[in-house]
Amino acid sequence: MSKLRTLQICLTDIPEDKIIKHENGKQYAMFKTYDYDTTNDRDEDFSISMLLTEEEQKKKQQGETIKQTFVGSGKIWK
Repeated sequence: MSKLRTLQICLTDIPEDKIIKHENGKQYAMFKTYDYDTTNDRDEDFSISMLLTEEEQKKKQQGETIKQTFVGSGKIWK
């Protein structure tokens, strides 16, 4: 069964160092979503955060605490 996701992202919460500038002049950002087990009190089904960089992933694997940058949330329409 297909599912539609609607989401909102706070663009001002995206750190400058997480914006990837391509040689064609376009800018990109990598995100990940996390589905909640149950809908939260705002009727949202998932959260959206910035994808960790390779450097951040390595630090996390070494046991260092890395702060996630949450930028939004969304709803799954069934």
